[in-house]
Amino acid sequence: MEAIKNYKCPCCGAPLVYKAGSETLHCDSCDNSFELATITQMTEDMESAGGASKYDWEHYEPRDYQSDGEVNLANYSCPSCGAEISGDDTLGATVCPYCGNSTIVKGQFEGGLRPDYLIPFKLDKQAAVAAFEDDFKNAPFLPDNFKSKKKIQEMAGVYVPFWMFDCDCDASIVYNAEQVTAWSDANYNYVKTDYYKLFRSGRISFANIPVDGSKKADNTYMEAVEPFDYGDAVEFSDRYLSGYLADKYDVSAEDSIERANERVKNSAVETFKATTSRYSAVIPESTKIGFSNGKIRYSLLPVWMLNIKYKDTMYKFAINGQTGKVVGQYPVDNGKKWRYFWAVAGVMYAVAAAVAYFLLF
Repeated sequence: MEAIKNYKCPCCGAPLVYKAGSETLHCDSCDNSFELATITQMTEDMESAGGASKYDWEHYEPRDYQSDGEVNLANYSCPSCGAEISGDDTLGATVCPYCGNSTIVKGQFEGGLRPDYLIPFKLDKQAAVAAFEDDFKNAPFLPDNFKSKKKIQEMAGVYVPFWMFDCDCDASIVYNAEQVTAWSDANYNYVKTDYYKLFRSGRISFANIPVDGSKKADNTYMEAVEPFDYGDAVEFSDRYLSGYLADKYDVSAEDSIERANERVKNSAVETFKATTSRYSAVIPESTKIGFSNGKIRYSLLPVWMLNIKYKDTMYKFAINGQTGKVVGQYPVDNGKKWRYFWAVAGVMYAVAAAVAYFLLF
């Protein structure tokens, strides 16, 4: 048998030809040769990493809320963005943590769905404000009136609803990799690029993969404010809501599964990619995921939220209520920026003029 049509060159895709009397396959297109055993294993591994991934989550049965009598709760609704949140009925006047509207309508608590657990706030408002003020020191062109103490004190602590996903994952992944080597001699600079096909497979377990369960919370912010330490998680109790707000999920567990699948896949790809650090570049080509013991739980995670309006634009910030990590984009005072630019330009001009003077004289 001279040609093995089922085998394609991993470099260019052309047919590989078996060379009689040897254990190699040759590509007449790109002139590469491969061991037969290597191509056989490569084909088997690529087949195992191909096809559709299989995701199988258990159905989540929500639990009705039952008060434990620790705190008297009230419902708060925002007529501006429609947010409906719960909290201690002694909170009094507050602002909407999602849109910054100052008119919040307080109503009778109507109950909701009971979380499986929550992570209590570790940072009080004073500590959260300090974390925010420390963070904006890294924004040199921040407008002075953006730092208003009054506005910063409107920061609200919110227990944001998350769906938590656990599973045991079997993954088969194919990566395309490159190894770049550079060297020089007396006449030329050389760059050599070697190309590889990498295969990784194995089993990995994931616990507490979070997916934001609130339509009003920005998913980008909620993922950026991670990670949380789930070792601090406790069984839900009313008393943890004292002095804070708690949102109710309006994205169901079923509607969160697609995002959970994506996060499981991305986490598996990055975890196995960590074993390929010796290569210059590694890009996933194909991934096949299957898992078992897929469990879903409902949780509340602590986030401080702040909205500050500047020149008709609302700037939103989220602060991890456990770690103090700050997420958000600051405005720029163009006057400060240009004054800094001209000051630096003036110094550089003076230095250049001094150097030129000494060179001439």
